Amino acid sequence: MKKILHIRAWPQNIRPILAGLAAGLCFIWVQSAFAASPQAIEKEAKTCERAIKAQERRVGIPQGLLNAISHAESGRWASEHRATIAWPWTVTTGGKGHFLPNRTDAVAFVKSLQADGVKNIDVGCLQINLKYHPDAFVSIRHAFDPNANAAYAADFLRKRFQVSKSWIKAVGDYHSTTPKLNKAYRNKVAKIWQATPKQSTTVVAQAKTPVVAFNPSLTQRFNQSFLARKSSAGIRGPGLAIANRIKAQRPGASRDRLKGQAQASSFAQNRQAQLMAWRQTNGTMPVRSLMPTIPKSINVQ
Repeated sequence: MKKILHIRAWPQNIRPILAGLAAGLCFIWVQSAFAASPQAIEKEAKTCERAIKAQERRVGIPQGLLNAISHAESGRWASEHRATIAWPWTVTTGGKGHFLPNRTDAVAFVKSLQADGVKNIDVGCLQINLKYHPDAFVSIRHAFDPNANAAYAADFLRKRFQVSKSWIKAVGDYHSTTPKLNKAYRNKVAKIWQATPKQSTTVVAQAKTPVVAFNPSLTQRFNQSFLARKSSAGIRGPGLAIANRIKAQRPGASRDRLKGQAQASSFAQNRQAQLMAWRQTNGTMPVRSLMPTIPKSINVQ
């Protein structure tokens, strides 16, 4: 029975088919082990993005630029969202990326690679290379912390910008200083960045006081008050009182009030003088009796 199951027991022309089937089954098993469930993808869909946005604000990176880099580095298609998302448990080695289902599996996978002597390994949201950045993290598990991963990437990108004085050039240097690789990478990220919708940063100021409903009567009083600043002529009732109060409180009101009182006194004196002159010229008017005239033929008892 054992000889029948052994591959050498099968005919020679069937052995390649059996070997291919075995390799296929092994590949399917590995992919299923690395595949994340829809629930896991939904849970981690915004993990990298939240950490990256916080670091963009902290360091002063243009909005969405570091996030575009993450899509170029660890982006995977999420059919549930119909969009590309940065996956926090991504490991790249030998030019091939692996999307691990969780942080624990990602750490175990990196340790197994290192145990096999592999050193050139990119990890996390922004794919920090453990070979060229050996002091970036205190441990492999720390390297997969989205906040720590994004913080190191943001600081590194900022340093490259301080050298080149250009964010696009800094993006190319983030990947490689080799001119050909640099240009291809920055063009790729620029395309992703331009396609990403930008959020408005306009802040609408909220009213500090409640909105008051329109009051026609109150509005009319305010209009009368405004007109009273120019002149109080023709204003009666409450409007005249408002005008007088406004006029009394403005600078120089006391001087104007004394001037007005002097003018009123002068007018009264002139009027009194005119009245006296008229009386001297025409005399006093006789006062007619208001009693009716009684005929003489009527005796009054």
